[in-house]
Amino acid sequence: MGREIIVDRESWTLELGSGMTMNPHSIKTGVQGIINYLVKKEILTLPNYSLKRKHITLVYRRNIRSYYAPTGGMIQNRLSLRNQVKKGDKLYEILSFNKQGNLPEIINIYAEKDGFIFDVSTNCSVNQGDYVLDICSPNID
Repeated sequence: MGREIIVDRESWTLELGSGMTMNPHSIKTGVQGIINYLVKKEILTLPNYSLKRKHITLVYRRNIRSYYAPTGGMIQNRLSLRNQVKKGDKLYEILSFNKQGNLPEIINIYAEKDGFIFDVSTNCSVNQGDYVLDICSPNID
């Protein structure tokens, strides 16, 4: 207690995918980033290695709109990551099994603003209020 501790190395979290699935592209990108870090810090020496640069787009959190299931059911026809959407485009459907004994109904969920699909959940079965996806509008402040 009372002494100064100097930590001279950053920490890394390697994202392997999302939820219960692994994404080979995420694994490759994460490992490449760690190799770049180790080479840049001169911890690892690789002859004829050039640092890989990757363009990333940073966005404000306020430009991300999360969509949640208005009712329980099964997600169908969900748009995939990076799909461009316009306000009013259908994002996904919920096949809702009601508790009154009526036939199941399809509930369509539409985009409230322009953007692109920024993140999606991995589960196709949802309860009311469960997260489904995010839309990002990067050029809006």
